[in-house]
Amino acid sequence: ALNSQWHPDCFVCRDCRQPFFGGSFFDHEGLPYCETHYHAKRGSLCAGCSKPITGRCITAMFKKFHPEHFVCAFCLKQLNKGTFKEQNDKPYCHQCFDKLFG
Repeated sequence: ALNSQWHPDCFVCRDCRQPFFGGSFFDHEGLPYCETHYHAKRGSLCAGCSKPITGRCITAMFKKFHPEHFVCAFCLKQLNKGTFKEQNDKPYCHQCFDKLFG
């Protein structure tokens, strides 16, 4: 794997040191990673659920989200219209923002 020979005990995720279940691993800069740490290195973990994003994603506040996890920090409604207000690094729908901070 990765153009190298590995001791079985050494072929583990570079970050969490866990073995690869089912033989599935991800290559980042020539090193083996589990799916979670591969996406962490690439900056593609959802800021809402901390799971890897492999499909559509929303980028807001310098973070990435699954569309269903980009929600108002107060009412938890999905912010899918593309407009929101930010306070203390958290997204709010306009109605909740005005109610809380207006």
